[in-house]
Amino acid sequence: MPERPLFFDLYRLNIVDEGLLPFMGAVIRGDDEILRVLSASTSSRFDRITESERTTFKWSLREFTVYEAETLKKSPTIVGLTLARSVMVQRGRTVTDHSIEDAQSELSPPSADTAFLLFQIPRHLVVAEYNSTLMSTNLWRDSLQSILDDAARSLEFQSVIRLEPVPREAEILGVFRSFQSLTRMRVRLRIPNPELDRRTERLRRDLAAGGIREYTQDMKNPRGLSQSEEHLPFATAAMAQAGYKDGEITMTGYKDGRRRTIRTGKRAARGRIDGLKDFVRGMAANARSKETQAAIASILDEVNRIAELPAPPEGEG
Repeated sequence: MPERPLFFDLYRLNIVDEGLLPFMGAVIRGDDEILRVLSASTSSRFDRITESERTTFKWSLREFTVYEAETLKKSPTIVGLTLARSVMVQRGRTVTDHSIEDAQSELSPPSADTAFLLFQIPRHLVVAEYNSTLMSTNLWRDSLQSILDDAARSLEFQSVIRLEPVPREAEILGVFRSFQSLTRMRVRLRIPNPELDRRTERLRRDLAAGGIREYTQDMKNPRGLSQSEEHLPFATAAMAQAGYKDGEITMTGYKDGRRRTIRTGKRAARGRIDGLKDFVRGMAANARSKETQAAIASILDEVNRIAELPAPPEGEG
């Protein structure tokens, strides 16, 4: 049987502060704190139960693994987790010896579908193996984030971790530039942590100086916003393109002589690596093997292709 390709979606790890006062808990800022939350999240006490009309599922995180190797020195602190969805109860029509009846079946042990997650901690990027069985809706991400929320609160943090899609290459900036006249742009930004960019440094610096962790912008000008790389609208779009946002971006303006509104930024960029689909299942048990090191390096190369390392701010290059 030919080896199957691994498809994955790319997400930005954003840190969101929920508490208002210091006595409500510490905030997450450093990578060590993120690692503590990820490690704690694999406890079975944080498993999450969800129900649909016919099925009861249990969502779990397991197999916290730190991948450390000589070949990974350029991208230190790579952490893997496995997200699992177990089928606990199924409800439906069942054939008996004499009729067909409504019934409820409990599976023991329950069968599970899984998806491999890889956290590139220094860049706050997350690789999520694409499993169509799990990811046909956003329930997988909601369940994952609920587990991480409970883990963070158990450690007395008032911050939580959110995964935000990193849009496909130049998707947001492409839409931004495509308007002959951009009259309105709405976006909710989250201040970036590890990665700075020449195009976004001034905006990031202003947000940080003001103690701002989230920033909702609704820019309007009926005569057209500036689309120059030197000004605020472009810096905002560039920050959203990098995944430092909450939800979609809405832009309104004129294209081809017509007034149009375009919503963008909700779908994650997708990567592909041939021959790794089946291999990732056993990587946690063979974290230090040469084959695993090579596989992780291949994944990181694909991540860098999709989300290039940003050009450093002026004076830091």
